[in-house]
Amino acid sequence: MPLITLVIEQYVQWRFGLTAALGCALLTVGVKAENATCAGVGGLLLVAPAVAPGV
Repeated sequence: MPLITLVIEQYVQWRFGLTAALGCALLTVGVKAENATCAGVGGLLLVAPAVAPGV
C-alpha cells in the first residue's frame, strides 16, 4: 500500500506541482488520523492548483 501511495503522490506532484502533492499527503494523513482539520486543509491544497487562473 505505501508503494501505491508514493506513486500517486509522485504523479500528482508531476501533474499539478508541489502544492497538490502536499495537499494529497495532508488529506491522506487527515483521513487516517480522523482529523477533519488536516483533511480539510489537504483537500483545499489539492483543489487549489486545479482552479488557479491561467492554468
